[in-house]
Amino acid sequence: MTNLTIDQILKRNDMPRMALLRQLNNEGYSIGKCSMRNLAEKNQCPRRAPVAAVRKALGHLLGNNIKQEELDTIFKHQPNGGNNKVDISQPVYGVIELLQTNDLSQMQAINALKQDGINISPTAMSQILRHGIWPKTVERADIETSLTAWIAQFVTKRQLNNMWKVRGVTVNATPKKPLTTVPDVAVKPRITFEQPEPEMLNQTTLRHFKLSRHPFENEIRSESDLFMSEQQVMLREAMVQATLGGSIMAMIGECGSGKTETRKGYMEYIRRHHPEVQVIEPMVINKKRLTAEMIFDALAEELMLTTLPGSLERRARKVESALKRSVKAGNRHVLIIEEAHDLTNDVVKYLKRIWELSDGFNRLISIVLIGQPELAQKLAPSNYEVREFSRRCNVMQVPPLGRSLTEYIAHKFKRCNVNYLNVIEPQAIDALQLRLQAKVSYGMAAKASEHQDMSYPLIVNNWLVCAMNLAASLGETVISADVIQELK
Repeated sequence: MTNLTIDQILKRNDMPRMALLRQLNNEGYSIGKCSMRNLAEKNQCPRRAPVAAVRKALGHLLGNNIKQEELDTIFKHQPNGGNNKVDISQPVYGVIELLQTNDLSQMQAINALKQDGINISPTAMSQILRHGIWPKTVERADIETSLTAWIAQFVTKRQLNNMWKVRGVTVNATPKKPLTTVPDVAVKPRITFEQPEPEMLNQTTLRHFKLSRHPFENEIRSESDLFMSEQQVMLREAMVQATLGGSIMAMIGECGSGKTETRKGYMEYIRRHHPEVQVIEPMVINKKRLTAEMIFDALAEELMLTTLPGSLERRARKVESALKRSVKAGNRHVLIIEEAHDLTNDVVKYLKRIWELSDGFNRLISIVLIGQPELAQKLAPSNYEVREFSRRCNVMQVPPLGRSLTEYIAHKFKRCNVNYLNVIEPQAIDALQLRLQAKVSYGMAAKASEHQDMSYPLIVNNWLVCAMNLAASLGETVISADVIQELK
């Protein structure tokens, strides 16, 4: 066995280099792409990832698909290459080491601090990082908190927990008041969005605006109560097509973005236009405890199977036979799982097996997942464990109201038999739209700050309730742009 490289081992197991890079990062060893190339092609272990660490990562990644003899061959020319007892306990990282291993500069750190309103000079930054000398004009906790939040997008949690360890002493940064953050899968930017504290709509406010009931309680009693913008209609149509086409779809949206209402609209549409579709929804509150057995139990209940075998394989065969009979009778089936961001990787892999059930060219069941942005992380290409499912899944994002904001407000007040213009001025809606823009900062000078629309129904409802209460307390007949600006 000669000239065996890590690249050859990875290719033999149909794995990209990035899989090993992610595994090393997960185990606390952060290396750059150049170091990864040298490691894969030349078996050269970088300074930040010793031989024992790479051996351990390969073992975790490939399991029984790699032999100890092959590992010995790969690392035979490395220092300590044959020693499996090298201490690879958690390394101690300082801020400056994290900057160096992630190709970040001190100037980028300074620019990140500036975006949080903290101005320090390059000399002061160098004194902090190299000598532990802190400036007297800025609170130390503010600097630590800002740097921690910025560098978190580049490093692992394990490294982050150790970044303030200096000479064996850990310095804990005092956290600021938490801001509303919205995770982004690809870049993980910091999204800052301030909004007023949630309030109840006062009875005096209801009387002030001549309302008989709360316009934002979201009690959906009929299809007419649903607000369906053009984009939400498109989402519903995508769910319908996934159901009829036997495919997999994931609907992902922020908390309060209208996922549940869109699902209700889809269910009503299916009931009226496609009565042949049987909807299966496993009734498990804690989706982290959902298992393949529970899913098959839900399928069996919908198919009216009274008894099921104990083993999962026999249970699957019996359910498959019942699905085939149901399809031949003219029925279609769709499995819908809400709060799907809580599903474990094992369950997601089982869902792919369930979706593969077929009768010839006909799929026996479609799958629709509904969840928060964490579901996008679970289905991301970086999650190698569920790649068989995620590569077959059509992911749809629930958009904010955006240009439909006025229509949404008008719809809500129309349900109360009130013209929205008797409650809020058009200029106030424009002012509200501006305040619903979040600041997206990347912490790097190379990429300027951006804005993200946060006009999701739940957030809009909160703003309008606060604005109505404030307008009523001030004796304003309608909500004006000045009232929106006064909200804190």
